[in-house]
Amino acid sequence: MTFRSLAFNNVLGKWRSYAAFFLSSVFSVAIFYMYAALLAHPDVASGEWPAAAKVRQGMEIGEYVIILFSFLFMLYSGSAFLRTRQKELGLFSLFGMTRSQLRRLLVYENAVIAVLSTISGIFLGILFSKLFFMSLAALLGMADSIAFAVPPLAVGLTAGAFFVLFSAITAWTALRVGKTEIVDMLQASRRPRDELVYSPRLIPLAIVCLSLAYAMAFALRPANLDFLVLPILLTVLLGTYLVFTQWTLWLLNVLQNRPNIRYRGTNLIVLARLGYAVRDNARMLFIVSVLSAVILTVSSAFYMLGYAAPDDAFKERAALMRFIGLFIGLLFFIASGSMIYFRLFTELPEDRAQFRALRRIGMTKNELRKIVVTETAFLFYVPCLAGIAHSLVAMKALDRLLQTSYWAHSFVVIGIYLALQTLYFIVTCRNYMKKIVPGEGEPHENTF
Repeated sequence: MTFRSLAFNNVLGKWRSYAAFFLSSVFSVAIFYMYAALLAHPDVASGEWPAAAKVRQGMEIGEYVIILFSFLFMLYSGSAFLRTRQKELGLFSLFGMTRSQLRRLLVYENAVIAVLSTISGIFLGILFSKLFFMSLAALLGMADSIAFAVPPLAVGLTAGAFFVLFSAITAWTALRVGKTEIVDMLQASRRPRDELVYSPRLIPLAIVCLSLAYAMAFALRPANLDFLVLPILLTVLLGTYLVFTQWTLWLLNVLQNRPNIRYRGTNLIVLARLGYAVRDNARMLFIVSVLSAVILTVSSAFYMLGYAAPDDAFKERAALMRFIGLFIGLLFFIASGSMIYFRLFTELPEDRAQFRALRRIGMTKNELRKIVVTETAFLFYVPCLAGIAHSLVAMKALDRLLQTSYWAHSFVVIGIYLALQTLYFIVTCRNYMKKIVPGEGEPHENTF
């Protein structure tokens, strides 16, 4: 068996583990292509479409946002997936595979994913670009729809951009493998979990940072806007990071030390698992909360500006901004959900072993379901609620800054977001439960 065939078989055999990463990559490629197709459209390039001047700059910014975010998301996903394969790579090394051969194997695997996701994304983008053009024309009130076209420049730009992106991710992955010892690879999933540690001095700092950021946001005025925006952003980020790395661990520790809470039902196991879930995934929870805040703030701002627009020209620009932001928001939403999904399913073998042990000592299936639902709901909704809090403060500050009274309209966007998040939670939780709870569905020999 050649390295190429081994890599291809690995991807097919572990398809479920690659699914979230692959689908998110396809969606990123598709959105990037549709923006590039509009920028390279013959009518736009020739100047025959007057409205293009209003769209071009926003689309170019959207391209940069998509490629930067895709890089960060794929870097995180690649790192998470690599952790789950440490034992497998260690076995390959133990059977005689050299470090250079391990790197070649990973390069081939990443090449398979890169080619498939890029081709699929471009094809999906071409398929939906007509609908994309029609929607944009309707927003602009154009009498004639934008003609369908597949600009070669857009195809080349998309393929080239994601080739560079996947190459950078592959190089980083190969570099990490080259620095890991065989013993560390083999024992990656068997290391004992350390005691949960937090700093008592950093817990109040989290509350202080968020309180200070919110106070500065409510104090925003046109005169101090340039001076306060950066401090608000930095203190919100620091406070949110400390909430997930310090304050949440402290809160769970307080709950564990209360006998009336700890020994009620399955709380003993739930609180212990949540503590390690937060400790091990604090950065992921922080990123998801920031993404949620960005999605809600941008979407709510565009929604509010549509109501606050004083004339038709401004309303047209607001509609364009809303259209551009819609696809960026969808990308962020899918990526944030995929990060949680990825966390659940990459740790599935360890979780399954723990649940089998709980089942053997007499825990019922209903109790196991309760643990699964509680832990999954925590991972889905806690960062979501943090993002909602940040967004509401930002929208209230914007309302006061513009001297309008449309703040309540942001609850419409929040309601839609919560509905989508709940749907994603239900689908993920049911799928995860079938894999983790004995007797719930598919055979347990397959990891994914």
